[in-house]
Amino acid sequence: MMANVIVNSPISEEAGQAAFDRLLALACTAFEAPHAMVAVLDPEHAVLRASVGLSKASLPRLASVSHRLAQAGPGAVLIIEDALADPDFSRHPFVKGAPGVRFFAGATVCNRAGEPIGALGVMDVSPRAPPSEGQTAILRHLAALASELLAHADVMRQETARLETLRLAEAMVGVGRWRYDCDAGRVAWSDQIYRIHGVEPHAFDPDLEDVFRHYHPDDQPEIRRLVERALRTGEGYRFKLRLIGRDGVERLVAAEAATQRDAAGRVVAMFGVLQDVTDAEKLLRSAQKNERRYRLLAENIGDVITRVKMDGSSKYISPAIQQLLGWTYEEMSGQSTDYVHPEDRHLVLKAIGEAVKTGAPTRLEHRAVHRAGHTVWVECTFKALKDEHGHVDDVVVVIRDVTQRKLLEDEVIEAKERAEKAAQAKSEFLANMSHELRTPLTSVIGFSGLLQASEHLPPEERIYVERIATASDALLGVINDILDYSKLEADAIEMDPEPFDVRALVDGAAAIIESQCSAKGLILRVVVAADAPERLTGDKGRLRQVVLNFLSNAVKFTARGEVRLTVGGRVDADGRWRLRVAVSDTGIGIPAEKVGELFHRFTQADASTTRVYGGTGLGLAISRRLVELMGGEIGVDSAPGQGSTFWFEAPLALAGDVCKPGEVDPARAAAGAVTGRVLMADDAAANRELVSAILRNLGLAVDTVSDGAEAVHAVQSGVYDLVLMDVHMPVMDGLTATREIRRMQAGTGRRTPILALTANVQAEQAARCLEAGMDGHLAKPIQIAELAGALTRWLTGGDEARGLASAP
Repeated sequence: MMANVIVNSPISEEAGQAAFDRLLALACTAFEAPHAMVAVLDPEHAVLRASVGLSKASLPRLASVSHRLAQAGPGAVLIIEDALADPDFSRHPFVKGAPGVRFFAGATVCNRAGEPIGALGVMDVSPRAPPSEGQTAILRHLAALASELLAHADVMRQETARLETLRLAEAMVGVGRWRYDCDAGRVAWSDQIYRIHGVEPHAFDPDLEDVFRHYHPDDQPEIRRLVERALRTGEGYRFKLRLIGRDGVERLVAAEAATQRDAAGRVVAMFGVLQDVTDAEKLLRSAQKNERRYRLLAENIGDVITRVKMDGSSKYISPAIQQLLGWTYEEMSGQSTDYVHPEDRHLVLKAIGEAVKTGAPTRLEHRAVHRAGHTVWVECTFKALKDEHGHVDDVVVVIRDVTQRKLLEDEVIEAKERAEKAAQAKSEFLANMSHELRTPLTSVIGFSGLLQASEHLPPEERIYVERIATASDALLGVINDILDYSKLEADAIEMDPEPFDVRALVDGAAAIIESQCSAKGLILRVVVAADAPERLTGDKGRLRQVVLNFLSNAVKFTARGEVRLTVGGRVDADGRWRLRVAVSDTGIGIPAEKVGELFHRFTQADASTTRVYGGTGLGLAISRRLVELMGGEIGVDSAPGQGSTFWFEAPLALAGDVCKPGEVDPARAAAGAVTGRVLMADDAAANRELVSAILRNLGLAVDTVSDGAEAVHAVQSGVYDLVLMDVHMPVMDGLTATREIRRMQAGTGRRTPILALTANVQAEQAARCLEAGMDGHLAKPIQIAELAGALTRWLTGGDEARGLASAP
């Protein structure tokens, strides 16, 4: 079978080329022909490897005589007497062009496997008769010689390539070859051996003494002993010694040698390899040093260090495992995740996978099982280790005992849960207490207010009613202080900033306290600075609470003279208005040593004042905390017998002049009387009676119902301008009723304002009311002025306040 052999490079060896030239000269002589050639086929061409009298280097394969001979097989001979008469070759380039070949005689050239790869041929420019049998035999012999020459050239090329590859390999790994001829006394070094000795290749011709002299003086006796023993016994050797190159650099070299014997068993040569291992030895020593250091660290720290395979089994584990889990490191070596709590093993394998996937350290807390059977909590840090190709070899795991920390965390969590439950219970208790205390006070304060407003009340009965009103207001103040301080202690109070009218807030607070001033014959003055803004943004309810506390204290501790409320302030560095409110009185004053205690809970200037003037001692403590929540400060200036000035400052943002929905310009509210129809829902008959009386006095029509379901039905059946909705009612509570009303009115273009009436004054309750769809929140006990103000805002505030627009 013919083989397609590709020869990629021409014959470059001078000796080989000369042999081809002599061979073709012999062919020309034997056939008395002027031209001869040896051609080798590649897939596309017939390439001339040697020729006589021919100029072309290659011809198309299919057009060549070499192709025909290769197809004919080994030993084939081709004779063409007249190429012009041969239809296959009449158009051959050598026939049509120079040198004008007419006669051709050739034989097949084969490779070492006997496969045809080309041809040897002789040519003449004139037709000829067929050659004799002797000439044909000579032609075959010449073709066989050409095959041998080609095979030899191929071997030479392979050997050259092998030697070049060997030189590259030696240079890459720093290994050199040497040979010592015992009889000739010659030493042969490869290029790398010269480099190891600190010189360029072939810089000198070494002998055996040169070899010995290049080793460190302390190592020369050893190398001489090994060489002499090898020459005497034929035994090879291996060593690692110091060598000093001609460049003066000391190197550590590793050597391995063997001997060659003749037929008689005599050592005739030595050969071997030499490698510069200086850097490798340094790295090895450094690695060994680091390993000792890390092993010392791993064996003496409390954390466990382990290296695990991808299946979770350990390759190494530090002795600290015994202290952690009771197992010796010998027992644990090679083990998988058996020490991990069964319910957590999938988490460990997942963490290992995550560390391998991301390359970043992965942390996991999980349970482990001690040898004694109890559970140990551990924190593991997983880090994947990669080889030089980026493949993960294994994973290093640092294991730390966190059992005590977990116990502490569990205790903290339990304590937190207990505290939250206690806070929830306290909050529920406060809500219940608020409801239980405020509900009866609603009737007391409300009905006493109605009686005070009556024009037909006899003087003596009016005095009684005023005593009832004063006592109930005082009781309400005590209740508010206790509930407020309880919420402050629990951090349950949050500020609710909104735009408000400064003058309205001040006048409103003064109006509430005015009747108390009149009863004691005190003059109440209100002074608002001309440069004070009309509107600010802040928690107006809490601001009013502080102002009222100052005013009520001033009235309480002042027997004669006046109480002055002064409002002003300035713009601070942040562009906010730093509101300053001061309340001055002509009362008893406060000793300097008592001033610092005033703003502490349950504290008054003197214990006797508690009996003379009453009070809980919480009002100023609450005021201080509220002002601090606003980011402000509070203080007092006083002297015994000279009265007192209580003041606070609070940074508040400036607000625009546009009224919010639900607010109304006072001038606009005063433009006309309050009219409309109101639905009041409350399960307490006394409350329904009270609110009905107040609303009728205001000129409003009012309907009452006793539960949420009746309220929904009433709104569905009639048209109301506003609904006053109690929250806690039987059958259906106020929140559910509000949601149902909002659902009914959705898409109708109407949204009836709904104001909550509830004894629960906590912020959470107000938030739940707004979330259910209510528009405002009024606290019980009902204050007639506050109720009237809310009704005025919502019933005279236009479309925005009335809620005639679609629900937001």
